Amino acid sequence: MPLRPSKSTLVLLAFGSVYLFWGSTYGAIHVAGEHLPVPVVSATRSLISATLIVLICLLSGKNFRVPKGEGWKLVLVGLLFMSCNNMLLTWGEKLVPSGFASLIVSTMPIIIALIEMVLPGGDALNKRGWAGTVLGTFGIGVLVWPSLHAGTAHDGSQTLMGVWVLLGAALAFAIGSVLSRRFHFTADTFVATGWQIGAAGIFNAALAFATGGWHRAVWTWPGFGSIVYLSIFGSLFGLVAFTYLLQNVAVTKVSTYAFVNPVIAVLLGVMLLHERLVKTEIAGMAVIVCAVAMVVYSRVDRGKREVVGMAGEAVE
Repeated sequence: MPLRPSKSTLVLLAFGSVYLFWGSTYGAIHVAGEHLPVPVVSATRSLISATLIVLICLLSGKNFRVPKGEGWKLVLVGLLFMSCNNMLLTWGEKLVPSGFASLIVSTMPIIIALIEMVLPGGDALNKRGWAGTVLGTFGIGVLVWPSLHAGTAHDGSQTLMGVWVLLGAALAFAIGSVLSRRFHFTADTFVATGWQIGAAGIFNAALAFATGGWHRAVWTWPGFGSIVYLSIFGSLFGLVAFTYLLQNVAVTKVSTYAFVNPVIAVLLGVMLLHERLVKTEIAGMAVIVCAVAMVVYSRVDRGKREVVGMAGEAVE
């Protein structure tokens, strides 16, 4: 009889998948954005992922219907995740290196914590959470200091624009995460994901058509290959691995993806895309990673799995 891998082996594989696949999505997005218009990248990625999910659901006999009243909510969250977040992230990576982009987006748990703090019934930040928030803000300042020092120079202004765009991407994903938690979806996770990505794919495709993106698209093997990688490994495999971890491992361990992924993204950017970070940016990376860890664990300690749970689909 064939040997089945042990649970510990599956957990290690799942962690490796989440760390590597989600950490590498930043580099793949950067490559795809260099070859294709932003709406085309997001539309193609979403449509391929949605098609794969639909096929899996059909093969497994899952019903595509969702409980009454959840359809529009799934569509809204999907647009925030895979339209607003994804397109802003792709645009931002046209302005700054992929590793730099991952560090800005990694502040998302801090944004989620701040949103939850001001909403009715939300959780107030404890001392560790506030310390992480302040530290994260300081880290962003350190990260962008070379661009601020450059003043109105082209590279400096472009980097600052990229920072604002990427913070917008993080905000869109944070809002989607908070709404997803408060909507209390009861639909099958895979079916719900299909609704979200499918709705975003249709919207992104329509936007690409309206802006002439399909007409301007020049398909190259690196561009198309990056999109396929994002669709299969970033979205599908990464999501399955993440879901498995949430079901089998303590959330305090699963949440490490929030500050491991940007480190992976930076390292891959240096090795594969020949990106370089100056000393102040390296210091900013260290500060931001520590800050995110502080905020994540301050909320995990209170048992709020959902705050760290909505995938870096990513993020990614």
